[in-house]
Amino acid sequence: MNSFEKEVIDRLARIEENIDGLQGKLTNDYKVLHGNGQPGLVDRVTALETSQKSKDTHAGFFAGIIGFIVNAALAIYAALKNQP
Repeated sequence: MNSFEKEVIDRLARIEENIDGLQGKLTNDYKVLHGNGQPGLVDRVTALETSQKSKDTHAGFFAGIIGFIVNAALAIYAALKNQP
């Protein structure tokens, strides 16, 4: 085997080590994202997004009710004020 072949084999061995290391990191990242027997990051983010959407919906609903009550109160006040 000449030096070029040895260098190629050595580089291929280092590339294989790097790939093995990256695969291990990817496996760990997958476990964190999707959970390993418990809810993962994806599930938690989905739950937070759903909670935020429902919170916004509730806030809009309550703002509408408060606006209606204020409008009704002002209308009643104006009607009573203008009575002779």
